[in-house]
Amino acid sequence: MRRRGLLLAAFALLLAATASAQQRPIFDVDDFVDPRQHDGPVFISRLIAGVARNFVDDYRPLGKDAGFIELTNSFYRENLQFDYKHSEVRGENRAPDPVRCGCNPPLYFPTPPPPGATPAAPQPGSRDTLQVGFYRMELVGPADPPIALRTRFTFSRQKLTTHIRSFTTGELVEQRSGHDQSIGVDADTHFVFRGHDIWGSLVYARSSTSGTLAERRTQQEFAYVARPPGISLWRLLARATLTVGGVTNRGGTALNIVNPALEAFWHSHATRANVHLVWSPLSMRDGEGWRTHHQIALFVDRALYIR
Repeated sequence: MRRRGLLLAAFALLLAATASAQQRPIFDVDDFVDPRQHDGPVFISRLIAGVARNFVDDYRPLGKDAGFIELTNSFYRENLQFDYKHSEVRGENRAPDPVRCGCNPPLYFPTPPPPGATPAAPQPGSRDTLQVGFYRMELVGPADPPIALRTRFTFSRQKLTTHIRSFTTGELVEQRSGHDQSIGVDADTHFVFRGHDIWGSLVYARSSTSGTLAERRTQQEFAYVARPPGISLWRLLARATLTVGGVTNRGGTALNIVNPALEAFWHSHATRANVHLVWSPLSMRDGEGWRTHHQIALFVDRALYIR
């Protein structure tokens, strides 16, 4: 196969692959490319842009709609994959700066959530993500070709700055600087149950936030993501995932996350762009009980450069 045809085949596989293990953020499309689809190094640069209703940031509801844009650069060599992603997220209305009264001890408004509650999401902004993944081959039967599974490590970071103003005068009286960062790993899994292939991923991540009114907050996430096969409906591809797991520091460490998601996307041959529509009803439990947040995203992704 000629090199260009090989790259196009790799990109087609990228678009048709099952949904990514980590569904955060909702616009982070999958970029799985089987190493057998290319005979040399491959570089893909892609742009993603769209809007989301009831945006959720790392299992923390923002409480508003948001627009986003992301530039992704991926490099594949043999069984390794390297990614750098830069995203910009903006909420529909910027929240006002928190205020502080002049009393002793000082009181702040709005009051931070208590330790056992779901933490507030940081204000939307710029985030940088680095990922390193490697593919491994697994034998499924003597007559079947091996399947490719990926394990990927992720590090993301967003700089945070909180301006605190006087309750009476509105003047800037305090400034806090910090970050919201996460480090994690997700590993694809596969097993056969009663003759059916069961695809999924195991996910672990540790996140920490500083520079806000709340004390330094950390959380650990343990989850399993089930990924049933996708289906084709005319020119639409549809796929679903089901995430079940637990997040610490939410009023308990038992199962407190249930997140099904359904995605449909359409490929335009004329523009070589893909239109995605994702519905992700996220149910979370904290010290105050279960709540469901219906997150919906509409976005477009297109490869800018393939080599």
